[in-house]
Amino acid sequence: MEPSPALEVYDLAHLGLVAGIMDRIGLAEVVDRKVGPRPGEKISTGTALKAAVLNALGFVASPLYLFGHFFQGKPTEHLLGPGVTPEHLNDDRMGRMLDTLYEIGVTEVFLEIAKAAREAFPFPVRALHVDATSFHVHGAYEGWEGEEVAVSDHLRAIRVVHGYSRDHRPDLKQWVMNLICADTGGIPLLYAPGDGNQSDREALVSLVARYREVLDLGEVVVLDGASYSLENLRALEGFSWILRVPATLKEAQALLRAEVEEGAWLPLLPGYRGWEREVDYGGVRQRWLLVESEERARAEEEGLWRRVAREEGEARKALRGLLARGFACEADARKALEEVSRGLPYHRLVYLGVREERWWGRVGRPRKGEAPVGVRYRLLARVEVDEGKLERARRGLGRFILATNVLDRGRLSSVEVLSRYKDQTRTVERGFRFLKDPLFFAESTFLKRPERVMALGMVMAVALLVYALGEWVLRRRLGETGAWVPDQKGKPTRRPTLRWVFQYFLWVRLVVLEGKPLVLNLSPHHETVVRLLGVERYYLLT
Repeated sequence: MEPSPALEVYDLAHLGLVAGIMDRIGLAEVVDRKVGPRPGEKISTGTALKAAVLNALGFVASPLYLFGHFFQGKPTEHLLGPGVTPEHLNDDRMGRMLDTLYEIGVTEVFLEIAKAAREAFPFPVRALHVDATSFHVHGAYEGWEGEEVAVSDHLRAIRVVHGYSRDHRPDLKQWVMNLICADTGGIPLLYAPGDGNQSDREALVSLVARYREVLDLGEVVVLDGASYSLENLRALEGFSWILRVPATLKEAQALLRAEVEEGAWLPLLPGYRGWEREVDYGGVRQRWLLVESEERARAEEEGLWRRVAREEGEARKALRGLLARGFACEADARKALEEVSRGLPYHRLVYLGVREERWWGRVGRPRKGEAPVGVRYRLLARVEVDEGKLERARRGLGRFILATNVLDRGRLSSVEVLSRYKDQTRTVERGFRFLKDPLFFAESTFLKRPERVMALGMVMAVALLVYALGEWVLRRRLGETGAWVPDQKGKPTRRPTLRWVFQYFLWVRLVVLEGKPLVLNLSPHHETVVRLLGVERYYLLT
């Protein structure tokens, strides 16, 4: 009886796509050059980082802190290099990798990787989008609430402390991730970790200013309203910027409630219109664009009517208090009514008259002709909606203000101001949603030391870079070549999400039969994706 041929089967799936994108960037080589030679290491820091990103983009229930389990059944030599086995990729190796990344500077390493990505895949940068989010942690992290902890003269660990929780977990300590992303595909260009209680107003603008020489600033920097302050406007000197103006500013409140003639509105994007004026705020000449959104106005009007109904109860309560009081004269009663009425946000108290009440200072019926001891007056009034107040409240619905220091409308039109600001949602904010997706399994952090938390954040940011870059490249190449891939319903699409493409590769296997590797279950559409991303070495082996 002939012996059975040697057969090995591995789950390749979409991991070859991820590995191929990192190879084209030169990720492992960039990191290893930065780290320098480390004699005795079986797996270099760059290769370990590549493995961590494969784990992060595996989209299975194997979070980054279960590093060693993920690679069981995966073709590690095929993906990471000859001699690399799952046994080499254990939790200890990941811990040492995180320590090394921290030592050489997580922000500096990420900048080098992002620079290499732009060289490998030249993509335009017309605007930079800056924002921050928090990640909660599980653990005490004792001793980090106080002073900053300097690990060496040039390194500082972040403070894992309580702060404003964007995860809605104020009971847990947290750290903050700051990202600067390109408008193209939301590709991250800079990652910087921050203290759990950092002030976005202070941190984000200083981050942009600190790395202004390294970043390609594009045409404009886009930040949210937390960054609009006198200090930050001065710090942004030399930048072209778009900022949202906080509605708490006195000048902004006046503009939000302003009555604009119908013919003065400018058409912007579908569902939006705007009105523009130049202002001088903080010594900086700038354009303020008052934007009105139809969809947002409808949603806010529903909320307005809920507030009106709630405030009507408060108005009736205030009226009952007035009706229970006695006044010395009718003038005092009317004055008190008007004062309370002015303080009501959406209602008014309508004066209906007064009722005179006399008393004689003794029990019983007064004698004929006996003068009363005193006279008091009680109000007669009712509550009704004040149409004037309601109209003023409606006038501000769906409105917000954008500011830019680009005064030349030929260089940056009003439509472009709004479009660039709305891109914040599909770039940096989309990146944060991706990182907090349960499939990514990084919404919370389980490491014991803040230094490693900082490095793990860099791994997450690199994974986002690889994902966003791969999606942008694939969509661009599909558009250029006219090729397509099937969507979830089997219909042709040239704009697939990379997550769907990953799922499409779910059943792709690497088989090694008597030492010869073969890739099974590849369809023509799989081959299209492989060729367009330039990752043939992992799938097209013949």
